[in-house]
Amino acid sequence: MVKDRARDTLFPGRRTTGAVVATVIAVFTALTGIAQERSSGVANGAYKVPRTPDGQPDLQGYWSNLTYTPLERPRALADKAFYTDRESIEAFNKAVADTTDQIVHYVNSDFGATPVQTGARPNRRTSLVIDPADGRIPPLTPDAAKRQAVRLAADKGRGPLAQTWRDDRGTVWCVFHDRAVPSVVAPYGSNYHIVQSRDWIVLTYEWNTEHRIIPLDGRPHAPDSVRSYAGDSRGRWEGDTLVVETTNFNVNRNFFGSDGTFKLVERFTRTADDTIVHTYTVEDPSTWTRPWTVELPMHVIKGPMLEYACNENNQDGFATLKNARAQEEGRLAPMDAIKRGDAKATITKREEQGAAKVLGGDAQDEKK
Repeated sequence: MVKDRARDTLFPGRRTTGAVVATVIAVFTALTGIAQERSSGVANGAYKVPRTPDGQPDLQGYWSNLTYTPLERPRALADKAFYTDRESIEAFNKAVADTTDQIVHYVNSDFGATPVQTGARPNRRTSLVIDPADGRIPPLTPDAAKRQAVRLAADKGRGPLAQTWRDDRGTVWCVFHDRAVPSVVAPYGSNYHIVQSRDWIVLTYEWNTEHRIIPLDGRPHAPDSVRSYAGDSRGRWEGDTLVVETTNFNVNRNFFGSDGTFKLVERFTRTADDTIVHTYTVEDPSTWTRPWTVELPMHVIKGPMLEYACNENNQDGFATLKNARAQEEGRLAPMDAIKRGDAKATITKREEQGAAKVLGGDAQDEKK
């Protein structure tokens, strides 16, 4: 109901969506030069960061890191770290056009849920990974590669039917959304509400309404035995930059091959009234051959954020287990997940065929 009202208010009918998107593209194209002027102003120290009553840099407000820039650089771009201005606009416009060419049965633009409708802008970078220089996540160490192989074999051995509630990610049970920390851009809804005081800063992520409550008072990290899916964060100010160090991730938290043993260091710097540059570095010598760094521009959006409305009474997990047992007993025929509009099943099949359209990504990379 709420989603429908929001859709009807912002985009009353499918036929208007194309016009809205086209208008936004034109505006972004015209504003590219202005954005570059702002960046040069930051570089020479012209931008004055707003302050809270306590004198700290003010990061408060509603922000989005939605983007069409892929996490890793497509192999076709090799060592090309930056687009030209024209190339960045062309890549952006192409990605926007592809947004309505969904591989599932609904169109995200009908719900005002595409990146361009939530503040995404052209980005001259060809990948969000900025270090290593090739824009790719470093290789796994030999031991980590073995762990990954064991994990994949175990998943395959369990078969397609869920055996226990543990076979589903925490997102099904609304325990934790794994794109929140470290930040991995979602296809939509990758938005934040930031509130701060002298001793605390709170980042609320729209998906699953994840809250990161980060102390700024210099307290030490929690004991190593205290672990969570979002980790244990501690913040401090270095000039106008907020630095957040997070450790103590849960051992069940798999992040690109690391079983919660990684350390995350984030930096948030306000570079314009409407922009925060968020970078983070992930380090785990037991998993990757070297640390790697991501840069995520965050752009101001109009609040407030609507409630995600995920709750622990979610029936999906119960229905999944009940239907799995019924299939095993022959009381229920296996459902065609693709025909019923299961987005995950559709994407998985396309990936297996090497033809998945990964938002902002490279289908050939996925195949490889």
